[in-house]
Amino acid sequence: MRGVRGTSSAEGRRMVMCSVIHPREATCEQYFVGEVGREWGRAVALYGPLNVVMTLLTRGPARLLANPLRTLRSLLLSTLRSSAFLTLYCTSGYYTQCALRRLAGRDARWMYYVYGLVAGAAVMVEAPGRRLELGLYCLPRAVESFWNCGVQWGWWRNVPGGEAIYFSIATGVLMALYQMDTETIPSGYRKVMYRLFGV
Repeated sequence: MRGVRGTSSAEGRRMVMCSVIHPREATCEQYFVGEVGREWGRAVALYGPLNVVMTLLTRGPARLLANPLRTLRSLLLSTLRSSAFLTLYCTSGYYTQCALRRLAGRDARWMYYVYGLVAGAAVMVEAPGRRLELGLYCLPRAVESFWNCGVQWGWWRNVPGGEAIYFSIATGVLMALYQMDTETIPSGYRKVMYRLFGV
């Protein structure tokens, strides 16, 4: 990062990091527009089958056949909403990098915090119930990143096989809640766990 700070590409139009991120596009805007289309396609391909599977697991085929039009409408809206979130999450983070570099004329550490905030704000597109799920999905990655940084900075030593240890602890806590206090688990997860583990 220090080596490219305050420099521009050979064409004199873009920052070096922008050229690294999108070397084939002449401008950041061209990259952003193209990436929106590409990311939308990937998001629909991800969330379409995922929503179908989760609907089958949580509601069951009988309830789906009882009101197929309502189920199809719910699936479609859920897929479109989640796809919009993922598209905005990915593309806004990338485009914010280009925009801030152009405004400041250089790269700086504080900008990376802004990228994260802007991309993270895309979660507001999702339904309120899904926001907690996404937060819980990101939490292990954040903990892992914090742990790796601590090891790199010398705050603590790495523990071989540590992933298996905290996975076992987390699974144990979840199963204890499932056995002792089921109502604390969100209904969607509870239905899936009931289908997997039974009473």
